[in-house]
Amino acid sequence: MRSIMKLEKKTLLPLVVGASVFTLGFFAMSAAGAGTSPTDGSGQPRAAGPIVETAAATLAERSYQIEAPGRLQAWEELTLVAEVSGKIIYVNPKFTLGGRLQKGDVLFRINPADYVAERSRAEAAVESAEATLVQAKHANRRQQDLVKQGVVSEAAKDTAIANLAIAEAGVSQAKSQLQRATENFARTTIVAPFPTLVAQETASVDTYVAPGQALATLLDTRAGTLVAGLSPEKAAAVSRMLKAGSGRLKAVAKTNSGSVGSGVLTGYIERFAPKVDEASRSALVVAVFPDAFDPANDGRIFANDFMTLEITVQSTDTVWQIPSGTVRKGQFIWVVDNNTLQRRDVTVVRNLGDTALVTSSIPLEGAQILMTLLSEESEGLKVRTLPSSMLAAR
Repeated sequence: MRSIMKLEKKTLLPLVVGASVFTLGFFAMSAAGAGTSPTDGSGQPRAAGPIVETAAATLAERSYQIEAPGRLQAWEELTLVAEVSGKIIYVNPKFTLGGRLQKGDVLFRINPADYVAERSRAEAAVESAEATLVQAKHANRRQQDLVKQGVVSEAAKDTAIANLAIAEAGVSQAKSQLQRATENFARTTIVAPFPTLVAQETASVDTYVAPGQALATLLDTRAGTLVAGLSPEKAAAVSRMLKAGSGRLKAVAKTNSGSVGSGVLTGYIERFAPKVDEASRSALVVAVFPDAFDPANDGRIFANDFMTLEITVQSTDTVWQIPSGTVRKGQFIWVVDNNTLQRRDVTVVRNLGDTALVTSSIPLEGAQILMTLLSEESEGLKVRTLPSSMLAAR
């Protein structure tokens, strides 16, 4: 009897262990299933794939600003060089670094004594040559008459004609020398060729200068120009605005992180350059700022300084505002449609930091735009979007 009871205990032991394992497995699977329920919060079947977060596009104004970096230049920058040699005898007190002068103001003078003497000699040479010409003309007429009378030979007439030609050439040469002497004398007085801001100068009284010697760098203060490179999309937008013919297209130049100055300029777009920039393969646009070098901007605006060009344009397409991080490679976004990724090509018209303004050939109204960055993204990829209740909790 005792042996039979032992046998029954041995026989029941595996059954008890098996039942325990089955029960634990059932509860484990139930617990696991609670985290991966085949239905979402609304009771609908849940799609397979990674859980992603999406954002909606909002409608933006069709007018927007495009920006491009550039460098502010003077309307004209001139390196002033001496054209004649001599000692400087006068320098305008305003002809100093940062000095301002009007067009026609005398900048400095070179001792003209030698050039006055040269011009006097040239004037005397002209008078002498003209007197010789008068004699040659009279002699030629006499010889012509004598030849007709048969008094002199044809050779004498030819000599008179040759002497007349030589006299005429002498007058031309003397007048050329007088013109040169007059120009050299004028070059001893150097005047401002335009409203001038002195950017650099080395001239001083009693300094001897030679032809070709650089004496100053002058900036034309009539206006400043800024040349900036635009991408094809930005260039097309600006070109469209210029062709609209609604007056001058407004432009603004602002300082940036690379600027020395601190001012803001208002001007207009003048034109496009005829060639693209070879390095960046961008279209070059020229903006003009009439007040760039006004005295009021001293210490705030500088020639050759980096500035950002800002142009307000109007889009012919609907403009949408979306999170910047949703744009892939600056060319497209992913839209979640029926739990499936679909590519939508976009054109970024302006980056605002956290958000971007884009246009798209397909309206983005109501679209769920993928925000989550997946390790693999492809057309038709199945994903799961976070329910609105979970988004609110986050």
